[in-house]
Amino acid sequence: MKMSQGDLREALNARLNRSYDKSRISRWENDREAIPMEVIKELELILSSNTKKAHIIALANQKGGVGKTTSALNLASALRRAGLRVLLIDLDPQASATDWILGQAGSKLHKDGKSIVHAVLKDKPLSDVIVSSDLDIGSGPRAFDIVGSHIDLSEADGRREPGFEHSLAEAIEVIAIDYDFIIVDAPPNLGLMTYMALVAADTVIVPVQTEPPDAMGVALLLSTVQKIQRRLNPHLRVGGILPTRYNSRQVVDREVLHHLIQYTSGKAVVLEPIPDSAVFGNAAWGGSIAVDASPRSKAVGPYIRLANALAKGEPPPLALLNLDATIDGSATDAAEVG
Repeated sequence: MKMSQGDLREALNARLNRSYDKSRISRWENDREAIPMEVIKELELILSSNTKKAHIIALANQKGGVGKTTSALNLASALRRAGLRVLLIDLDPQASATDWILGQAGSKLHKDGKSIVHAVLKDKPLSDVIVSSDLDIGSGPRAFDIVGSHIDLSEADGRREPGFEHSLAEAIEVIAIDYDFIIVDAPPNLGLMTYMALVAADTVIVPVQTEPPDAMGVALLLSTVQKIQRRLNPHLRVGGILPTRYNSRQVVDREVLHHLIQYTSGKAVVLEPIPDSAVFGNAAWGGSIAVDASPRSKAVGPYIRLANALAKGEPPPLALLNLDATIDGSATDAAEVG
């Protein structure tokens, strides 16, 4: 993998929680200073990833408004900051991720035959519809590559074709060697596009807002995952339930988190919650992603820690619950932006 000094510095600092500067990197490159063993190990991991197929992660929940797209974008950015090659596929006809990243350029790209619609409905190679992070399209440069979506994708739910659920998996197979991680943002329903995402994925992460109605819907999604595992994708694994908009100061939030941990025991782990914070809204308003806009904010910490665990193949950080305590970083206010 070709990486600039800046990319290398950013990746090492994100993965090791260090603050190496460019001069230090230069001394290593010119043999003026010995490279620390922990850095050597991380470099080996980064370089070895070039020979592996991408790990495909679908973010799915049949309910909207649970932070699914926000999680997909922030996780993709956090993985890229860790020095990994990342592709985000927007498989939601609402195209929220596409609008967020590409703005009005997303519609023009679709008209030019460059969207997920053309890959899954018109058999266009996925490589032909990828928008590279190197291209200055939309609101500005992106940290990761993206395949945009469009409302025309909703036509796919009416498609009756043998094996159509495997279309995305087949399209990804051709370009899987080009990336370390592929993030798929599934639509907020249990329709054909969600099945397609789960058939293509190695791992599914389920964002869920810590409110009683949302938590109760987890059972339906897990049941769907089990059916996909039995019938279409035996390799699919549940990466975890991801609580979002969590405010540890609210009794209801703590009780819902406790319920999730108890209910999913033996079925799935509950990941470290994403705090309810103005950081995410402020970043979106500014046309950016919170992990990039405010990387030192406590609110984005769970995304960064989850990405680093995925990058290293380590167990992810899990939710730890004390019903009488608060989690530092919840209910973070706008002052954290910057």
